Amino acid sequence: MSQINMVGNIKDLFPNYVVLVRIGTFYDAYFYDAKILAYIFKYKIKSVSGVDVVGFPTSSVKRVLYILEQKSINYILVDKKHNYEEEEKQDFKKKNKYEELKKEAIFYLDNQNRIDKISTFLKENVDKISIVEELLYERKL
Repeated sequence: MSQINMVGNIKDLFPNYVVLVRIGTFYDAYFYDAKILAYIFKYKIKSVSGVDVVGFPTSSVKRVLYILEQKSINYILVDKKHNYEEEEKQDFKKKNKYEELKKEAIFYLDNQNRIDKISTFLKENVDKISIVEELLYERKL
């Protein structure tokens, strides 16, 4: 079974948890969990087989868990080397803010992508900057 499928199975069991998968000296997060971590920590999202993934070194895990706890977000750590066995788990029960932060992350990252596209357009069309400025100032943005 592929790693992404295995993480998908874990997410089925723990849908409102950030699942962190230890792979050697790194932890990876997938799907919406990747978006949440990218939003909180400004990690870069990469796409693996069409799935969003972020990774960070094991030396950062204490800081990551501390922030997740401060934000009351459930998490579970599993280790690929030990057949995805649970290493650690935190459950905030009804105080869990996973869904709330997931919505914030999606909203922020979608808008960030829109800004990036606009920035790319402006860089590629620098000769049209005056037209863009007119539109912006006309609408008093």
